Amino acid sequence: MITMMMNRVYICHDCFARWHLSFSLSSLQQVRRLLLCKRGHHAGRSRSLLSISTIAQPQPQSTSPPGKIPLSSLTPCDISYYWDTPAPNERQLSYADQFFTPSRHSPIKLWSASKFRTTPVSSTEPEVAFLGRSNVGKSSLMNGLMGREMCWTSSRPGRTREMNAFGIGGKKGGESKVVLLDMPGYGNASRAEWGTEIMKYLKDRKQLRRAFLLVDSAHGLKPLDNDVLSLFRSHAIPHQIILSKVDKLLVKNKKAKSTSTSTSDLAKLQKTLQDLGPVVQPDGRLEGPGALGEILTCSAETEMSFGKGRLLGVSAIRWAILAAAGFDGTLEAAHTSSSTTTVAS
Repeated sequence: MITMMMNRVYICHDCFARWHLSFSLSSLQQVRRLLLCKRGHHAGRSRSLLSISTIAQPQPQSTSPPGKIPLSSLTPCDISYYWDTPAPNERQLSYADQFFTPSRHSPIKLWSASKFRTTPVSSTEPEVAFLGRSNVGKSSLMNGLMGREMCWTSSRPGRTREMNAFGIGGKKGGESKVVLLDMPGYGNASRAEWGTEIMKYLKDRKQLRRAFLLVDSAHGLKPLDNDVLSLFRSHAIPHQIILSKVDKLLVKNKKAKSTSTSTSDLAKLQKTLQDLGPVVQPDGRLEGPGALGEILTCSAETEMSFGKGRLLGVSAIRWAILAAAGFDGTLEAAHTSSSTTTVAS
């Protein structure tokens, strides 16, 4: 939350900690960026404000053209929408990236199954599943999350034909801490029987903690997407929306590798996310619990300038996975919590 009076900006401590006012933007651009923080982000929180002069110190010159924002400076609050949950801070994002850092024992391929009855029943690790229409970018996102090319990717829809499970966070002599499932896509080039087996898994898998539904940002929710959301609600399956391929909205120049977006394109993305909120979280008294009150985003191709191979939104999605699985503390605390949960179950 910010308030501007005369030449001073009044900003809550949470936002100040997140942005640090260190962007290489003009004072006006800084204020505009901070205004993107959602009102819901501060619901029920202390409204303690910090006063910051907008003219007290000279700002460094921006290296981006006027009206442009570097992709590397975008935060989760810029490209995602949080209204029921707090956005992750820098410490939490760093922890999530550390958790997913590839090693000799992580990630690993655990199993593949074309039918629910052939999935391992003895595993105790928390699982999260990724679903979406064919060619929505599930496998590409999972490769970005895991930091390695573990999933087959193809421009041809329907490349994923089985449920593929990958272990994350494993150490020498130990099991993985979290399991990611890449599910076959539905819609074009998919098979009807895949939908049946996927629903069996989603309804009956005790290890499942959350289903992440990817929606193409360029096309929005399709009828099949709405059908899946309705099934999620009717069966009370915990789920969350990820808007994929947002770089298509933020970066208009397809011929050159862009490192910035315009303030107008960023505002359009924010408007899209806000409009999607009440659609994916309707009145729970009618159908059942809706999606989690945060919509995340990811890119298809655009790499962050501060890290080779990094896609937009990956760190925030990693944090959401850990929060769903109960690994949202320190690495040591998460391991202890996991062991306790396993014994209790």
